Amino acid sequence: MPKIDENEILRRLKTLSQIKPDAEAAGRAMQRLRDALVKQESVTQGTATKIVRAIINRSFMKFAAAAVLLICAGFLIGRLWAPQSVDVEQLRVDLVKQMNQQWESILEARHAQLREEVYRQVRRDLTEFAAQTLTASKDLTDQRLVELIRLIEAARIQDRQRIAAALEQVELNRLQDKTQFRNGLQTLVARASDLQPTKQN
Repeated sequence: MPKIDENEILRRLKTLSQIKPDAEAAGRAMQRLRDALVKQESVTQGTATKIVRAIINRSFMKFAAAAVLLICAGFLIGRLWAPQSVDVEQLRVDLVKQMNQQWESILEARHAQLREEVYRQVRRDLTEFAAQTLTASKDLTDQRLVELIRLIEAARIQDRQRIAAALEQVELNRLQDKTQFRNGLQTLVARASDLQPTKQN
């Protein structure tokens, strides 16, 4: 079932305010208003609707009921003690005008209060969302940093292994060169030794 928006409430309240305010009509109007609000309470969900329901249940209904009772009481008292030449049409117009003014002031106050509550709720939701986003971002950043550190460490180990292999190869080459140099010197000394007796002869 769709939610009743503010314009619909205003429209219904204006319609109610145009009803001739006798005790029976006021009672029926209050009952319809109660039924609509109870029906709305059973359907609506979420934080914003809970706030609206709490505001309407606590203050709006009490104030509206008191206003309707005062208007009806004033109307009845006026009819009982008024002179017989009372202009009923003028009285109805005055009552409708007075009820319209009261409803407008009530609705304006409720509208401002609801707007403030919705603003606060949106702020709370945005703050919570920002905190969750920051936490998720921090977790993701930590994961990426751990991965980067692991990759750097793996690259460092690989570089060390390559350097160690290169140093081993250099050492092997040095040992081979040393061995070849020694062998070459020994060969040279041997040849020189072989050449010296020949020269002496």
